[in-house]
Amino acid sequence: MRSIILNYDRQVTRILEILPPTISLLLLSFPFWGTFFVPTIVAYFVILFDVYFVYKAATLGINAVRSYRQIQKVSKFDWLGRLNTDHKTELSKTHHIVFIPTYKEPGDILQRTLSFIKEAEIPKQSIDIVLAFEEREQEAKSKEAELRKEFESTFANIWTTYHPLEEGEIAGKSSNLAHSAKEIKKIIEQKNYEKDHILVTVCDADVCLHPKYFALLTYKFLNNPNRYLRFFQGALVFYNNIWRIPLPARVVNTIYSILQVADLQRPKSSFNYSTYSLSWRLLEGSGFWDIDVISEDWHLFFKTFFANQGLVDLECLFLPLYADAAEGKSYFETLKMQYVQNRRWAWGITDISYVIKRFILHKGKLNLVNFLFRFSRALEQHLLWPVNWFVLTLGATVPPLISKSFRHTTLGYNLPKIAGLILTLSTVFLVFVIVVDFLLKPPRPKEFKKHLLPLNIIQYLLMPITSLFFNALPGMDAHTRLILGKRLDYKVTEKFVKKNP
Repeated sequence: MRSIILNYDRQVTRILEILPPTISLLLLSFPFWGTFFVPTIVAYFVILFDVYFVYKAATLGINAVRSYRQIQKVSKFDWLGRLNTDHKTELSKTHHIVFIPTYKEPGDILQRTLSFIKEAEIPKQSIDIVLAFEEREQEAKSKEAELRKEFESTFANIWTTYHPLEEGEIAGKSSNLAHSAKEIKKIIEQKNYEKDHILVTVCDADVCLHPKYFALLTYKFLNNPNRYLRFFQGALVFYNNIWRIPLPARVVNTIYSILQVADLQRPKSSFNYSTYSLSWRLLEGSGFWDIDVISEDWHLFFKTFFANQGLVDLECLFLPLYADAAEGKSYFETLKMQYVQNRRWAWGITDISYVIKRFILHKGKLNLVNFLFRFSRALEQHLLWPVNWFVLTLGATVPPLISKSFRHTTLGYNLPKIAGLILTLSTVFLVFVIVVDFLLKPPRPKEFKKHLLPLNIIQYLLMPITSLFFNALPGMDAHTRLILGKRLDYKVTEKFVKKNP
């Protein structure tokens, strides 16, 4: 098999690209076509899928509560004091390089991001900022000048890189970061930085880092004997503009946020996402980011994973990282942006083919248990991305409607009732989600009227609708494009600052 991949890489890649989304679409449509052949099996498939969903809802709710409690403890602790007590010498040597990849983000957004980093509870002279611009952005130079004027004296350095999109590259975060990191490598080597003491943080341009982030990160790094084989990940919550976006988008981003909080309890099967940290040694030793992919975060994890015998792991930082939800200049523009963003995330299914190929090429050199944990989670998320809505919403009603003979069996008659009863159990855990969301979400701004507050509860009734338009359909869109060989272009989600009246 290894020789086949090496000799027919392009053909094997194409087959492996087509296979996962095809399986996904077959599962999605199974209640429809399967009823004609094996209606009983379809019924049991739907019941088992509903039980699986209740299990996922239970772990989401319970883990969200557990993570919230830990976040409260961590956010109140004096991590800098602990560092000075336990690792004073190492702390003085540790340096942070913060990459902020940006393309057409407003200057106000970048200014806000740097303002939050400025509040970090570690010496700011241990932080270098890298503004990773795209060469094709005309306003980049003026943004650089404004940011330097305000922040140059705050941090050790502000470095800028300008990414010229070259042939063979896919425009986006990954190719930008790859170019930027190679440029920064030249600088730190000229300045004789000790690479073993450098921590790299990738910070999306709209993300506001917690003041304790770098202190906690430094402590966890210095305290970990496997520090050079670790990613570090906080909980990304899309709360910066949550009170401003339309109700359908608000419920989507609420669920995404609580999922990120809950995932802090599952480091063995989670991945780095959007804004994360790792050692320079791990990053450079694995060859930096790839230039021909759209989804850079999970892809980088697997790249480092296979470059290090499957020993790379994730350590969770129990702090919230506040990000902007997708937002446009109008109600419907925001909904469109949300769809486009989710379709881009769903395009991450391309990582499955990459992982399978790398596994075959590195078989026998990996920590197999660690690989199976990671791969099964990636496979589960991407295969079921568009499947969940169709099976949960329509799966129990379709077989009795299609097959009259099955409808009159005991199983066929009771299937909708059984499925409804099982899914009702999941609503118990929705209460946990509502509570954690209420506690983590920023205070209600004055512009958000009190009489609209009940909508924060009512919004969850929209989940069947929002799940269709912002999960199932974008997932099907991305999967179908991949099957047909229609590549997805990287479209930046528009960001802007709205001034409150």
